[in-house]
Amino acid sequence: MRTLALSLLVPATPDDYVCTFSGDCGEDEARPDGPRPRISATRGFSLSRPDNERAATPAPRQRRARNLAASSPAAAQTPGQRVNMRLTFETGSANLTPAARTQAEAFASALLRPQLRNMRFQIEGHTDSVGSRARNLDLSQRRAETLADFLVRAGVDRTRLIVRGYGPDQPLPGLSGTAGENRRVEVVRIS
Repeated sequence: MRTLALSLLVPATPDDYVCTFSGDCGEDEARPDGPRPRISATRGFSLSRPDNERAATPAPRQRRARNLAASSPAAAQTPGQRVNMRLTFETGSANLTPAARTQAEAFASALLRPQLRNMRFQIEGHTDSVGSRARNLDLSQRRAETLADFLVRAGVDRTRLIVRGYGPDQPLPGLSGTAGENRRVEVVRIS
């Protein structure tokens, strides 16, 4: 049985993706003595907040990131972590909508961060079962390739990405093959 991690909580920021795939969810921000001081890489000094500015609870971004990581039982530190990107495409095409480009930009930014820099991912395209199987297999492959090409243009090494199109062969559990939710691109951490 396939595990659908993050079906309700979709990563929205690079920090969310880093948290989801690496388990690095900004835990330092919630230390009892406050966040770790930022250290200047060029001058060697640190900046810290006055005691009265330290938050007793994590900021909304850290809470969201922790919720994303907690939603996957294997805690993001092992391969197999799966995210439904919830990308939208122009009808019948592999062209990303503006909203999908924004989501892809966040994912690309996360892939360039140190926490994810050495990880490899499989990009999986899926369709619903409306139309011919051959057309849907081609469309799912093209949509997965579109995301991979976008990531490469953003600076991600192509050797870190494997692309697969599954067409209508892997509908979401509990849904009819014709359900629109089956039209999706998922990203799976493979190493």
